[in-house]
Amino acid sequence: MLKALTDRFGKTTFNRHNLLLEPYGTSDPEGFAEGFPDAERQAAVKYLFGAPWRYLVNNGLIFDTGQEFLEVTPEGWEETKAEINAVPTDRTIIDALRFLHPDLRDYEHYFREQKLREAVANAFKRVENRLNEVRDASSKPDAKATAGVALPHKLFDSGDLNFPFPNLSAGNQKGREAYEQQLKNLLASGIGWFRNSFAHEPHNIPNPDPAEALELLFVASYMLRIIDASV
Repeated sequence: MLKALTDRFGKTTFNRHNLLLEPYGTSDPEGFAEGFPDAERQAAVKYLFGAPWRYLVNNGLIFDTGQEFLEVTPEGWEETKAEINAVPTDRTIIDALRFLHPDLRDYEHYFREQKLREAVANAFKRVENRLNEVRDASSKPDAKATAGVALPHKLFDSGDLNFPFPNLSAGNQKGREAYEQQLKNLLASGIGWFRNSFAHEPHNIPNPDPAEALELLFVASYMLRIIDASV
């Protein structure tokens, strides 16, 4: 999908809605579904502009320049240089991906391309980016000035995130504060431990096997669900 966008639009911007308008959604003149039978091309185009499109946005490979016009980022251009070598993978792993947070459900290609360390790194990058999105929408100056490991703590303290389990220690302030602190620590570990180690020292992290990679994706998935429930 990314290579198709760079091939067709280069450094110019493009608009998802325009690409799905007639005649794009039926005759596919841009050739996004090239090789599919004519009767299946419309469905294939709609699929490509669903989960694969969200993956490109969530991982910073395409960027909204304003008014829903996008362009490929420098990271996206770098990604297009990579060779894709897909291999068969355990169907059980692939089937399990549908239980992940929606932002991570399109990670099948990492398993087929045997890029499991990259899968984990990008999942926790998404956790950090989700927190950054909450921060950027905040009206609190202190929150806007915070980044990294301190950000989950600041977002809860500023009220931009709210403790999502109201019945826990509802009548016990000390107990509630303890739970809140540990929830902040959990989300902070998504950046301080998982995100930073896989981003800054991948050479010192053993390559996970498929089961280990899937386990870590579910950790990231849970963190994303906690953030969603706290907004």
